[in-house]
Amino acid sequence: MPRHAPRSLFRLPLKAAALLVPAALLFSPGQAAAQQRTNLIWLDSSKIDIAKAIGLPPAMNSPEQRQEFEEVLQLTLNRTPEREKAAIADQYQTLNRFLEGMGIDAHLNEHREVRLLLREAQIELSITLLSVRRLTNRTRPFAVWNRVRVKPCPGGRPDGTSFPSGHAATAALYAALLSEAAPEMKDKFEERVASYGESRLICGFHYRSDLAAGEKAGRLVATALLLDRAFRQRFDETRAEIRKSLGLPI
Repeated sequence: MPRHAPRSLFRLPLKAAALLVPAALLFSPGQAAAQQRTNLIWLDSSKIDIAKAIGLPPAMNSPEQRQEFEEVLQLTLNRTPEREKAAIADQYQTLNRFLEGMGIDAHLNEHREVRLLLREAQIELSITLLSVRRLTNRTRPFAVWNRVRVKPCPGGRPDGTSFPSGHAATAALYAALLSEAAPEMKDKFEERVASYGESRLICGFHYRSDLAAGEKAGRLVATALLLDRAFRQRFDETRAEIRKSLGLPI
């Protein structure tokens, strides 16, 4: 299957992008040399204003903030061991984990183009979200000092602002792109977006408005990518392989 170099009006040098995006999102082991290019961005940054689209989170100590905190507190207090286990697994922000949570083994090692295309879309989203995160400094629920503290899930704890949720954004991005190739599974993808986001509440890592903003951002980036001629051509060429990876007829 032919590869197409992305075209963009907004170019970000690879060295600069590496400082912004975790290395694990950029390249898998052994692929760095093969995947290096002069830019990472498909989109024209002037045509997608995520910050304006999703707004800002509720102010600290506002009634809305306190209500959101109480929701997270109750979810963390009442989580079952089984749900906690699933939520911990959902800390992996990957296409493989998104699909595993639906009971789908996509055998992504056998579907290189699917893996690369969705990874590049996720990189696009990650860089786009930086424009919002520079504007916010929302304390995560588990780090808020209150009469009753939120108990986070065991394991690594995310740092930085909680707004918007990168996991919710990634899940919405995946759902939108996969639904374009497999519309008959759209409802199932949307259910997975909800459960993936809920895992972030259950672990005490995000608030409800973080999820809503993240989902909106993910869908906006997916829409913008599909409207980009170069990305759309690449996506259409990969459509059959996406369906095959999901176990669907071509």
